[in-house]
Amino acid sequence: MEYAYVICPKCWDKLIKVDNIDNIDSYEQKRCSKCQTRFGLALLGEKEIDNSIYKITLRYKTALDEERVANMRKAIQKLKLDADAILNSIHVGQQGSIIYEGDIIHTYLFKKAFTGSELWIGFDIIPEFPYEIYEPDLSICPECGGEVVGRTEPYDDIKGWFLDGLFCEHCNKWTLGPTAKRDTTVYKLMFPYKKIKSMLDSSIKRGIMNRLKKVPNKRIQEEKMIVYTNSERTIEIVQCLQSVGLTYDIEPSFPHKIE
Repeated sequence: MEYAYVICPKCWDKLIKVDNIDNIDSYEQKRCSKCQTRFGLALLGEKEIDNSIYKITLRYKTALDEERVANMRKAIQKLKLDADAILNSIHVGQQGSIIYEGDIIHTYLFKKAFTGSELWIGFDIIPEFPYEIYEPDLSICPECGGEVVGRTEPYDDIKGWFLDGLFCEHCNKWTLGPTAKRDTTVYKLMFPYKKIKSMLDSSIKRGIMNRLKKVPNKRIQEEKMIVYTNSERTIEIVQCLQSVGLTYDIEPSFPHKIE
C-alpha cells in the first residue's frame, strides 16, 4: 500500500495525509488555511508517517565558495529551517559527522533544501528515508510568489507538437519548461464530403483525396466524411479544406495553429 502526503509550499509546517492515493489531485486543489496557497504533493512511499527520528550524516563535501554557501542558505531559509546551525555543522563537519537530526517532515525539508547540490555536497540518512520526495513549490513563481498554472500551447516550429510547462500569468513567463511534446490525441474531423466529390478535378481536390487515402480510419455518414487521425494529418487535411472554403468540425478542441 502506498501513502501520499501533501504540504503547503509556502508555510512548510504540516504534512497532510491523502486518504485515497487515487485522490491526490483533489488534495492538491485544497488550500492552506493560513495563506490560502494550494497544497502540493510532498511525499510518496509504502510507510505511514510515524515518530521516527532520522540522523543525517555528512558523506562528502567539496570546497564551498561564498556563492554556493549563499545559495544553500537561501534554500534552507525558504524551508523554515535553521540555516546558521546547519551551515555551521557542515563547516566544521567531517565525513560521518551528524549534521542534522529530525522527524519525517524536517528530514524531508532538509533533503529538499539540498536537492541540486549533489555535485559538491552529499549526505547519508540513518535509518534510510522510506519516501520519494516531490517539489510542491514548483507551483509557486520564484519571482513574484504567485501561483503558476499548467500551460499548453501550439509549437509553431513542428507541426502537431505543443509546448507544455508551468507559467506565471503575473510575470508573463514560463517558470518550468516549456518542453516540446508530440500530440498523441486521435482527433475526429468532420467535413462535407459530397461537396468535394462534386468539385471539378484540380490539384486541391487531388490533394484532399490523396491525404484521405493515407488515413485508414474513416467513414462516410450521410453527406459527411468522418476521419479519425492524429494532429499532423488533421492539419494537412484542414489546410486543403480551408483553401476551398469548406467548413469542418474537430473534436476534441484542437490546440494547434492551422495556417
